[in-house]
Amino acid sequence: MFQRRQNADWENRLDTEVGKLRNALTYREVTLNRFKDLVGAPSEAELMRALAKRVSEGNLRVVYRVVSPSTKASLATFKSPWDVPETMLDESTGEEIDIDRYRNVEPVYVSEAVRAQ
Repeated sequence: MFQRRQNADWENRLDTEVGKLRNALTYREVTLNRFKDLVGAPSEAELMRALAKRVSEGNLRVVYRVVSPSTKASLATFKSPWDVPETMLDESTGEEIDIDRYRNVEPVYVSEAVRAQ
């Protein structure tokens, strides 16, 4: 019984945060790490499943940000992880870099459509 209530609690917090994001009057974004902090899901895997469900239902928008491996600067944003090129210019260092989709790409949940490439 306690486990079911605990699951309902974090999912209720998630729904509250998703509602805030959807109803924001200005552009707002939340990273996976920030969602972890806000909702206290029992595991990252469960949180990712819950977020994916909300994205597939159209209740949440996600874009994919490429982050510089050396400076952590945002390099570009894409609508799909499959749109991310294998290499790109890291304008923060002036170097061409290989993109590791597991290390250099992060999902970002947004309040409105952004100009993703």
